[in-house]
Amino acid sequence: VVETGSTNADLVFGAAIVPDGSVLVTDHQTAGRGRLDRRWDAPPGANLLFSVLLRPTWDPDRHPLVTAALAVATVEALGTHGVQAAVKWPNDVLLVGGTAPGKVAGILAELVGGGPACGPAGGSVAIVVGMGLNVGWPTVSDDAPPGATSLAAAGCTVDRADLLKSVLTHFDARLADLEAVDGLECLRRAHLDRSATVGVEVRVDMPDGPVTGTAVGLGLDGSLLVDPGDGPVTLHAGDVVHLHPA
Repeated sequence: VVETGSTNADLVFGAAIVPDGSVLVTDHQTAGRGRLDRRWDAPPGANLLFSVLLRPTWDPDRHPLVTAALAVATVEALGTHGVQAAVKWPNDVLLVGGTAPGKVAGILAELVGGGPACGPAGGSVAIVVGMGLNVGWPTVSDDAPPGATSLAAAGCTVDRADLLKSVLTHFDARLADLEAVDGLECLRRAHLDRSATVGVEVRVDMPDGPVTGTAVGLGLDGSLLVDPGDGPVTLHAGDVVHLHPA
């Protein structure tokens, strides 16, 4: 579509009838949002904005790993275009090294379900996962949120349609990890290999206060292990600040 409020919101609204694997792409979002309901508005036609609706058949404990699967897939897809990127836990993709390091993509996953409203095709639960990937905006001269970058700022020119196809191809492969018996370890290793967070001093802002320490690993469930100095603490959500980026 040319313009919509939010591709995630559209698929959530239509979850009762939208088929499994449906992808909604737009040139412009007027009400785009990320984690913690943060707003994001890029110029029309500048970036890759899309959402996917999934009707998972795998164990519900694996549902939260959809975010990691898409993040890893995005890093892999960018790599095929010669762009070095990494996953910032829990839901961002960063450009690393080069002339324009910073956040290049954010992911938002939402669980829809709990009843027949999700439709007869594929059961009562759906997951909508969306991403905004900065292709052409912001450039170095744009007034943009702190820490934001784009492929254009890094000197990479890529067709949005080609990039979408590449991301979705890699995403399909990573979703297969969620279906396989031993797939969680495969996804965990892929995430570790592409992590910008593990090995870094971090502050994780939690509802009951921050946790500060070294990110030392990832759990099979996608959790972040942070060692404040007296042993690792397992965190399942939180807003991460890299204190001393690698």
